[in-house]
Order: sequence, then structure tokens, then C-alpha cells
Amino acid sequence: MFGELICGPPGSGKTTYCEGKRQFLSVYDPTRPVVMLNLDPANEDIFPYPCDVDIRELVDHATVMQEEGLGPNGTYLFCAAVMQANVDWVLAKVEEAVERRVQEVLATEMTAAGAKTLRAPYLLIDCPGQVEFYVDAQVMPTLTHALAKRLQCSLCTVHLVDAGIATRDLPTYVSSCVLSLTTMIDHELPHVNVLSKWDTLPAEVLEDTGDDGATYLNASAMLSENMDRLWRRQLQRRRHEHRMAQHFVTAAQPAPQLTPEERAEDAQLTTIDLPKHGGRVYRYTRLLMDVVEGYGLVGYVPLDVQNQEMMLRLTQEVDNAIGNFF
Repeated sequence: MFGELICGPPGSGKTTYCEGKRQFLSVYDPTRPVVMLNLDPANEDIFPYPCDVDIRELVDHATVMQEEGLGPNGTYLFCAAVMQANVDWVLAKVEEAVERRVQEVLATEMTAAGAKTLRAPYLLIDCPGQVEFYVDAQVMPTLTHALAKRLQCSLCTVHLVDAGIATRDLPTYVSSCVLSLTTMIDHELPHVNVLSKWDTLPAEVLEDTGDDGATYLNASAMLSENMDRLWRRQLQRRRHEHRMAQHFVTAAQPAPQLTPEERAEDAQLTTIDLPKHGGRVYRYTRLLMDVVEGYGLVGYVPLDVQNQEMMLRLTQEVDNAIGNFF
């Protein structure tokens, strides 16, 4: 049995990816029984995918918050403790769901003569986005170890980061890289990092890199000159946006011509000595990026859930990571 532990910050597209992956596998590999496990006790009432195992049957975030009088984060820790104490319940539900999905695939795909061999069941785990679930609780290691020992399930962590948010400026990108690196070290599982919502990248971000955003995909290979070049480009873009806001530029009132002073300011930005004049934010970001580069582990796979080629590439990356070759 194989599976994916799908995690990432809130709003990074985890639930959407789960449904997209389920639909993709139903076409790309219909002999692979897919089981969906919702591990978020605060997930919305209506799922975009058929949920085989719902942790809210065991513990519900809203109910705990109301009955125990806890805040949102404290409620997550309470739910994590309940889940950790009832791992056997989760495993039993997963086993039932696997058996049911296997029988469904056998009934639909194995009846025809010369049908393909049944693939190993595939578990998609939709995880919470709150960091308390991973830093202050032991439910995730307990669950992953139990799945590996009892169900012989080889898991791969798929860590999603919203590409539009992560690339809006370099400090945010570096913080996303640190989060990805922390998750890799914490989970101790085969790992694939994903920049989700790749189709939402602003045009100016692609223009800044000059390579259609590929610079952001290999964080551990981002050289200091690449970072400095992007930093200067972003400084120029921010100054331009500030000028446009001051002039209230509209379609009826186009942007005014640059003054000689403004041209001199722009020219100064292209030659600024960032290590000397970049400020504390630049220096701190540079130090964090050195940590990411030092590990040499962080890279990203771009993903647009509606793009079949991107979904196929990500599926192949995950299969290679967990050894799902047959």
C-alpha cells in the first residue's frame, strides 16, 4: 500500500489537490484503488471529493471549541491528543475503506478479459494546515508509523505552498523554503515540495526571473547573484507601484513621464551594493537562504491541478520517491 501525506499552510490548495489527484488517477491509472482520508477536524462540511474516512466522526473542531471553551489553536491541540489516543480507530476505518475500494475496482476494471493487474491501494491523507499539529503534537509521527507497521503503507509527504504568495517577494519566498525544509526534517518521510496554483503567478514575477519562474523551483541552487538580481528587480517594481499610486494612474489618465530625478533613482537601484546598503531585512533573508542552500534539499515541482502534464509529472515524482513502480 502506498500513499501521500498532503500538508501545507492553510489556503495552499490541499483539499483541491486531493480531488484533482483522485480524478487524475481514475483516468491515468484506474486499476489503483484510491482511499481518501480527511485528517482535518475543522474541514468544511462539504468535500469536493468522496471522503472514505472522516476524522470528524471521531472529533470535531467546532464541537470541541464549544464544549471545552478553548480557542482555535488550543482546540487543534485537543483534537490532536484525541486522534493520537485513537489511532487504532483510524486504522480500522482505513482498512474497511481499502477493502471497499478494492472490491469496487475489481467489479469495474477486472471483469473484462485481459484486464490489467490490480495496483496496490493508494491512500490520500488531507492534513490540517495549522502548524500546531506538527510542532506541538505527536499525532502525525504516531499515525505514519502505525500505517507503516500495521498496513505496510509507504507514505510520501507532499508539501504544498501557494506559488502566488511565496513569490510575491524574496523574504516570503525564503520563509516558504524554511517551512518546507522544516517539514522535511520533521516528517522523516520521502518528500516532494510543490508550488501549487502555478497558473496564478503574476506576469511581473515571471518577468523578474527571466526564465518563466524556474529560478524559484530550485531553492537550494539559488546563487547569491540571482537573489541580488531579483531583490533589485523587486525594489524597482515597488518604487514603480508607489509612483503609480501617487499619480492615480487610470486608463483615462496614463502614467506621466519619468523626471530626471526619478531616472537617476532607478539607475541607482541597479547598482546598489545590497550587502552594504540592503538593510536588516536583506541581511536576515540572505542568512536564512544560506541555511536552505546549506542543506541542499529544497526544490519545488510546479503544479496547476487542471494541467494534466503537471499532474502526471508530480505523480511520477511521488511514485519514484516511495518506490511505487508496478
